[in-house]
Amino acid sequence: MKRFFPFAGPLFLGLVMMGVSAGAEQPAAAPVAVEYYYKLIPGGTGEWKSLYMKNHLPILQQLAKEGIIKSINLYERRFHASKPAWDYKVVLVFRDWQGMEQSRSREPEIIRSMYPNKDLHDREEKRRWELTLDHWDDVLSPVALE
Repeated sequence: MKRFFPFAGPLFLGLVMMGVSAGAEQPAAAPVAVEYYYKLIPGGTGEWKSLYMKNHLPILQQLAKEGIIKSINLYERRFHASKPAWDYKVVLVFRDWQGMEQSRSREPEIIRSMYPNKDLHDREEKRRWELTLDHWDDVLSPVALE
C-alpha cells in the first residue's frame, strides 16, 4: 500500500485535470463572457468611473467596432450589499477565445493611436488602479439546460 501512494497523487491529479478540461470544453467559435469586478476606496467611485469612461471604455469600444467584442456593459449596484463586495461590474462578451486573446495583443496599438499623450494616459490609468481596492475576473462557462 505504501508503494502506491507516491503514484496516487499525480494519477489522481491527472484524472481530475482531464475531467475538468473535458467539462470546460466549448466550441472554439462560441462567445466568451467575462465579468470584471472592481471594489473601490471609499469616495472613489466618481473619479474611478470618470477615468474608466475616458481611458478604458474607448479601447473596448474600438475592439467592439473591430468585431472582437460583441457587447460591453457597465453595472453599479442599485442597492447596498456587503457581499460580494464590489462597486462596479463590467461584463464583456468576446466573439470567441481567439478574440479574447486578440484583444490583449490589439490593446497597446489602440492605446498608441487613441492617446497620443501616453504619459497622461498611463498616469490616469495608474490613478484608476490606485482607487481600486480589489479586482477580480470571472470567465463564465454556459451550462446546457437540456
